[in-house]
Amino acid sequence: MISIAAAAVVLFALLGAAASARSSSRSYTGNVWVGIKGWGSVKAKKGLYSRPTFRCTDASCPAADGLLHARRVVLIETAYQGWKFAGWHGACKRKKGPTCVVDAARAHKDASGARNIRVSATFIPVAPGLTRARPIPIGTAKGLGNGFTVRVNSAIPNAQLSPPPPAGAEYFAANLTVRYTGGGSATARDAGTYSAIGSHTTSYDPFGNACPEAPQPPLDFSSPFYSGQSTSGYICWTIASNDGDGLELYFGSGTLDYPGTTWFALH
Repeated sequence: MISIAAAAVVLFALLGAAASARSSSRSYTGNVWVGIKGWGSVKAKKGLYSRPTFRCTDASCPAADGLLHARRVVLIETAYQGWKFAGWHGACKRKKGPTCVVDAARAHKDASGARNIRVSATFIPVAPGLTRARPIPIGTAKGLGNGFTVRVNSAIPNAQLSPPPPAGAEYFAANLTVRYTGGGSATARDAGTYSAIGSHTTSYDPFGNACPEAPQPPLDFSSPFYSGQSTSGYICWTIASNDGDGLELYFGSGTLDYPGTTWFALH
């Protein structure tokens, strides 16, 4: 039979353990801020209420927070198509491939006793066309969405057209094929702005910065064509001569290295 004294010791130990557990639970409250650069997502597998998934489809996204409720936080990354995971940064105690493990006990408490933790994941583009530094090569077709596919067939820097360009400028022409596979009909103009950016980050479009004429045949922007059909021809920009060496064609926002813009080589 257990003595009264021994029973008291056992009861005291149990009460102490329960109090410790409650104290531990209270200790691990706060926020885990997850930042993402590039296209990818981070899923909370353990340690956060509701196990949220943080997503980014931008050059970089504002950090989003999840509510901490346990000492051990486990985060898993997933890169989007055309992107590659480049690494974890911040409070990861262990970084093993796609997994980041955070020990909340290492985070300092604020005045209210909450622990605020910051982690970030970086994704880099690996598929051609996602950045200006790695454009779609000449001769390769690329889908733009909305049923359009574009291919740069050739380019003519310093194209010799009449009348000659203004001093310090040149004409730059490119031959394109635009294919449509969507529903109904469309025009080549519907594919986008056909803008180009040069070495000094000046943007040109073939309408506001048109050449007096384009090499023959010009790309027909206005005539409708139907699903499965394509049209080919030249577009031409009047550009600053010192932009010619680095000129690249883009469809989309035009922000440098901004996901959502598709880049085509002109050299």
